[in-house]
Amino acid sequence: MAISGLLGQQNLQRLAVKVIPLDDLFANLSGRVELELENRRRWLPAFLISVEIGSGATLFPLLPSRHCQRQPLSLTLSERGYQPLPEIWVRSCFPINFFVRSRCIFIEQQLLVFPKPLAAELPSGGTASQQSRRREMPQPGIDGELRSVDSYRPSDPLKSIHWKLSARQNEYIVKRQTRLGAPSLLLNLEDFTGPLEQRLGQCAFLINRLISQQQAVGLQMTDLLIPPAGGRNQRLKLLTELALYGRR
Repeated sequence: MAISGLLGQQNLQRLAVKVIPLDDLFANLSGRVELELENRRRWLPAFLISVEIGSGATLFPLLPSRHCQRQPLSLTLSERGYQPLPEIWVRSCFPINFFVRSRCIFIEQQLLVFPKPLAAELPSGGTASQQSRRREMPQPGIDGELRSVDSYRPSDPLKSIHWKLSARQNEYIVKRQTRLGAPSLLLNLEDFTGPLEQRLGQCAFLINRLISQQQAVGLQMTDLLIPPAGGRNQRLKLLTELALYGRR
């Protein structure tokens, strides 16, 4: 029993844990982080190491000396904004599953948690329903400004043929145009009804949905105006403002 206890205690020494967010974290929804476990011992490997954060746990069966391994872990945080990382427990039943040795690790790290998305439709009134001019996209299309004229290709749609030029040059000539994106929208937090957390969740839901549909989305709050734009960076910018609203 004494040897088992000493080996079990030694098995937890000089282990370092690092937490890396994999997905966007939303309040009260399960998200994923990646745990990196490093064995800093010079000679001895680590066996049957379980790492727990909150209700999530992952197992590292064998970690050689001077090596790192990564495993995904589910994590749920209940509040929006920057939240401290919960306690990390490192446990092991090595060597004979008679004792379970545990060690608590504190990491001074904060994770950004967005409001929980709540299903919503665009408000019928207010700036959320006002559509601005459709943006021109760099990709080719058939509904934007004329870029150039070119010879016909089998993949070109018939509606892109410039019939007058084709008649003059005795060959099919097509119009090369830009593509118009979806109309941009400006969401106003005041246009939504209900408690603050509900309104933030509805905004988060619409931001996720609209940007996934390639729309340009902006956000207006009490003393902040973010002009409409599209893409992942804009989505993260808008969700960050919602997450930190009233928490700064």
